[in-house]
Amino acid sequence: MLLSLLTNRILWGFLGVTGLAAVIWMIGPQLSVVDSRPLESEQNRMITIAVMYLIWVHSHIVPRLYNAWLNRKLMDNLKSEEAKDPLERKRLNSEDQVLNERFEEAAQVLKKAHFNQPGLRGQWTQRFSTQYLYQLPWYVIIGAPGSGKTTALVNSGLQFPLADRFGKTALRGIGGTRNCDWWFTNEAVLLDTAGRYTTQESEQVQDASEWAKFLGLLQKYRRRQPINGVIVTVSIADLLTQSAEASREQALNLRQRLTELHEQLGIRFPVYVLVTKADLLKGFRAYFAGFDKAQRDQIWGFTFPWEKARLADFDLQGSFLQEFALLQQRLDAALPDTLLRESDAQARAECFLFPQEFAALRPLLSDYLNTLFARSNFETEFSPRGIYFASGTQEGLPFDRVMGELSRALSLPQGKAGDNWDSVSKEEPVPGGKGQSFFIKHVLQNVIFQEAGIAGQNRWWELRSRAVIWSGYAALLALLIIVSALWLTSYGNNKDYLDEVQAKVPALEQEIKALRSRQQGDLFAMLPLLNGLSALPQSNAFDINNPPITRRMGLYRGNDVADASQTLYQKALQQMLLPEVAMRITTWLRNDNGSDVEYSYEALKAYQMLYQPKHYDGKFLHSWVMLNLERNLPQNVTQAQIRQLEWHLTQLLEPQIQSSPYAKDDALISREQAMINQQPLSTRVYGRLKRLLEHDDNLKPVSLASLGGPQSELVFSRKSGKPVSEGLPGLYTPDGYWNNFNARIAPVTASLHEDDSWVLGATTQPEDKQQTDNAVRQLYARDFITLWDNFLSDIQLNNSADLNQRINTARLLSGNNSPLRRLVINLSQQLKLTRDEPEDAEKAKRDGSTNRGTQMLETLFSNHDGAAQATNAAASQTPEQQVTEHFAPIIELAQPLEKGGKTLVFDDFLKQVDELYRYLTAVQDAANSGMPPPGGEAISRLQASAGRLPGGLQTMFSNMAVGASSDTQRRELENVRKRISVEVGSFCRQAIAGRYPLVRSASSEATPDDLARMFAPGTGLMDTFFRDNLTNKVDTTQSTWRFMPGIDGKTLPGSEGLLVPFQQAQSIRDAFFANGSTTPSFRTTVRTVRMDNTILTMTLDVDGQILRYSHGPQAVQIVNWPGSGGTNQVRMQLGLASGTTATLVTNGAWALNRFFDKARVSPGSSTLSRQATFTVDGHQVTLEFAPNSIRNPFQLPRFACP
Repeated sequence: MLLSLLTNRILWGFLGVTGLAAVIWMIGPQLSVVDSRPLESEQNRMITIAVMYLIWVHSHIVPRLYNAWLNRKLMDNLKSEEAKDPLERKRLNSEDQVLNERFEEAAQVLKKAHFNQPGLRGQWTQRFSTQYLYQLPWYVIIGAPGSGKTTALVNSGLQFPLADRFGKTALRGIGGTRNCDWWFTNEAVLLDTAGRYTTQESEQVQDASEWAKFLGLLQKYRRRQPINGVIVTVSIADLLTQSAEASREQALNLRQRLTELHEQLGIRFPVYVLVTKADLLKGFRAYFAGFDKAQRDQIWGFTFPWEKARLADFDLQGSFLQEFALLQQRLDAALPDTLLRESDAQARAECFLFPQEFAALRPLLSDYLNTLFARSNFETEFSPRGIYFASGTQEGLPFDRVMGELSRALSLPQGKAGDNWDSVSKEEPVPGGKGQSFFIKHVLQNVIFQEAGIAGQNRWWELRSRAVIWSGYAALLALLIIVSALWLTSYGNNKDYLDEVQAKVPALEQEIKALRSRQQGDLFAMLPLLNGLSALPQSNAFDINNPPITRRMGLYRGNDVADASQTLYQKALQQMLLPEVAMRITTWLRNDNGSDVEYSYEALKAYQMLYQPKHYDGKFLHSWVMLNLERNLPQNVTQAQIRQLEWHLTQLLEPQIQSSPYAKDDALISREQAMINQQPLSTRVYGRLKRLLEHDDNLKPVSLASLGGPQSELVFSRKSGKPVSEGLPGLYTPDGYWNNFNARIAPVTASLHEDDSWVLGATTQPEDKQQTDNAVRQLYARDFITLWDNFLSDIQLNNSADLNQRINTARLLSGNNSPLRRLVINLSQQLKLTRDEPEDAEKAKRDGSTNRGTQMLETLFSNHDGAAQATNAAASQTPEQQVTEHFAPIIELAQPLEKGGKTLVFDDFLKQVDELYRYLTAVQDAANSGMPPPGGEAISRLQASAGRLPGGLQTMFSNMAVGASSDTQRRELENVRKRISVEVGSFCRQAIAGRYPLVRSASSEATPDDLARMFAPGTGLMDTFFRDNLTNKVDTTQSTWRFMPGIDGKTLPGSEGLLVPFQQAQSIRDAFFANGSTTPSFRTTVRTVRMDNTILTMTLDVDGQILRYSHGPQAVQIVNWPGSGGTNQVRMQLGLASGTTATLVTNGAWALNRFFDKARVSPGSSTLSRQATFTVDGHQVTLEFAPNSIRNPFQLPRFACP
């Protein structure tokens, strides 16, 4: 008992948890996690220890509760399977019905039953040492019907813990099917299956189905190891009485059931062969009659070596014969003693015969086992774990196989009933109730149950279980390694961090020394020190406010360093930055010349705050210092430095009240007060209101996007480059004026009076309230007009890159949701500062409602700026009226043409935009179809309408007209280019381009007809196209032709190139088609100039036109080309002094031009003439050609097809 107590896992687990609880209680207060000590309080430690004990209890109880639940679920499922077959319940007889009712009662007990393991333990440990049904080994018993399975179990001598209440027969019928008995012992659970499951002869389909359900149930509830072994019962009666074929069939059925068990459950298991009904062998009862109970419980059989029997080369038959022979020898060896002990002659005869009867069983059993455990390459192989002989009870007539064979061999007559070898009457072989079990108990208890562990387990379940277990171990190990690594890493990182902070200290000491010699008043010179002090606890490796876990783990020191650094930083702010701030304010006041009284007031207010704690405002002081810095910012200061200084000023001035370290200068205060009091109160009130409301989030700014709607960005932009979403402060709108500015004049005036009491002293007298309010509104109206004028002049239409964009812009502007119309409407609402006048104006004035708007004046269009209008306004006009009158031209555009109507004045102008849209669309369609564009009257009308609009709108409309004109010209030019390419260019490129005479170096020639078709006056392609499409659009009076300018007086850049081919075509036409001829021809005068002395005569034949010359007076000949000869040839023949001739000949439609090109050309005697020197076989002749027109057919322009 003591040993069991000392080795109990629960005891040692309890002691371990208790020890850990003691450690937590004693050491817990010293543990620190992220600068906190969670286990410092006793309550936290008690909660932690309680949780530990709960976890420990949970880890021991939950598995047992799970097993109990699984056992109960199994029993419920078995019971439900019993109840699922209503047809079978009808077939139950009265006894079965009683047993079924008793089973229901037994099932409730089985759900709560526990089976104690053998051994003596303390009562307090019994609850934790019990085994549930699921934890006991399970064995399946299979065998043919009547093979003695149940008889062997009933008489086995095992202890059935439930039998004392229900009896052994009460346990039958428990199971998932009606014919499976469950036997519960302290050592194992035995599943006695029906014999029909093995043979499946009577109802094969039903038997096979129930057998499959039985196997599925095992696999479902015992996945890891469904069974621990199989007990196969073989009846001696079957071996002795059945034919060889029947025995073989029975063995094959058993083999099939074993195969199904293996395949369905997926494990290997030992197979125990129990040869039952051994008492049916003649002489069994007499031979073992003298055995006491202990001897009857022993094992009679043999067990094969487990590992050896599993090998493929295991000789089952040889091993069986060998072991069987040993059993037979043992029977023979004990035979003498048995015979001596037996006094009855008949019994001795039976004893003597028994070994022979047993020996006669060997071949039958051997054949049976060979069939059952036959080796096969196609089926699962099984080997018997052991062969055991048993007898559950001695009932029935024994078989005398030996004497029967002997009698038949000797032909002996059969004796009477009492004369043969049988000692038991066939009518009553053995008295009922006197049978005893032989050789069963120890086989089950000492062999089968003891070998419960040799059965295999479900491989996949085992792998998964091991994976889970090893994963848990790996996780724990990884956790240990990670925690240890984190601690070590945190220690090293925190040490490095402290070293990093320490390394910054020398540099800060140097900065402090350098500041002592610096120039006073330079706030930016202190930035290196202040930045260093504020960043002293900072690290480049991590964020000190959110350190990583590699720097925590209870070792983090960043907060301690940060606290110490913050103290040092605040001290530096107090001793270094605060004196500089106070001195900066004082210096500015001393240098103040009074040019900006409002700013002087704020500076004096800041100065007074440092000496009057009750009026201290850290945010105001901070804002003033930053504003002062921006007004006097050194050039070398960056935005980063400004942000850094602003942050330091915030840390100094805003968290707590600060006082100047210098003495108060009363004289300076008096001087500033006197200077500020010279400025009217209204100016200071307006300045404060402006600062308060200009950036008020409640006042929505007015932008071009909000005025024009969601499509504004598609059509509008700003000349300044600012986005359309940026506009004017919401202060300068009717809402900002009436609901905010006007409503706050009185409280701000009162506030200034209150501030004046301590900033300026109590010397000021309050001004007239009404007069002050009116003056403040006048200042507002002045700024209102200025800001809106600048904003309106900054609006422009988006630049359109082509006609498509221009059309889209015109479509948007003239559409139902026109952003331009919305802009005008919203502008009229925002620019009208007056309110509608009540019917009884005199009564309103008497009621004091003088600030309400009067009826809007009907004015013409005004071009006066805001400042001039404010200056020249009548004294009786209110500021609101001044604003409304100034913007009256725009306001009028948004008024309805008729009272109550929806059509606005501005809609007439939008109609002009719509006409422009339609015109531009027509231009585009004409260009796409190649048709001439329509007239441009819509552009002219839009340009004329623009002059009737106020400034900003006038510019937009004018630019729209100019842009439309340019786009129209550009699109028309593109259309002309396309048409030229199709109507003229195609033929030109085929018949003219690159051909002679237009290209002098070309070998191919243009035919005269093609040249005429291209350049003939009136009918030529060039002349016809120019006359039909360009005559009214081109200025041909200039030396270089150009298109007529648009409405802006400019021509499209790049358009001149289109006209070059036409201007060149005119020169070609003048050269070849003089006097309106339709075929190319020209006339030229040829005059001889000189020729070599070696030449006696020269004859020039130009298509039948002869010129002769022989060193006399100059010969002159007027030549027409083509000539009258019709030869298309030019021939020069020289008569030489040697009596020979030299000839130069050119042929073709352009033979004269070719002839001229063979000469060396030089200027002639006149501007138009050219001298041509011909060299023929080394002899030179110079002729002068003078065309009859300034267009020289021999020197044509280099023509390029359009």
